[in-house]
Amino acid sequence: MRPSTFQAHIRATLPAYCRRIDQDCPLDRWISYAVKVLRDSGIETYESCESGKGHSYLEPAVRFHGKYAEGFRAVAVAQTFGLPVRALRRFWSIECGEPTGPYWELTFWPRPLKRLQREAERTGLVT
Repeated sequence: MRPSTFQAHIRATLPAYCRRIDQDCPLDRWISYAVKVLRDSGIETYESCESGKGHSYLEPAVRFHGKYAEGFRAVAVAQTFGLPVRALRRFWSIECGEPTGPYWELTFWPRPLKRLQREAERTGLVT
């Protein structure tokens, strides 16, 4: 797909919120409501993926920075807004042979997350 065709495809298929984060690398559609809920609540997200064919994650996930309590706060926020939380993980990545982190990751059940995303789009919560 040519770059201009790809950009037109993005504009036509993704909610505007997905493009506001980063014009060149917009959020995946099926994780965008979860990212919006977390960001609007002050959670410092830095990576997300809706998962599925052609994606790098096996399950929908949002990664974020924060101290010990931040993970539990993120779960509380997600559950308050009805997000289908599957797991909360604390992890370290290996960069140049050195453990780096720790970081947080929230994962979600895919089908309920898509239903919630559709509802958020339908009602204007993600525009």
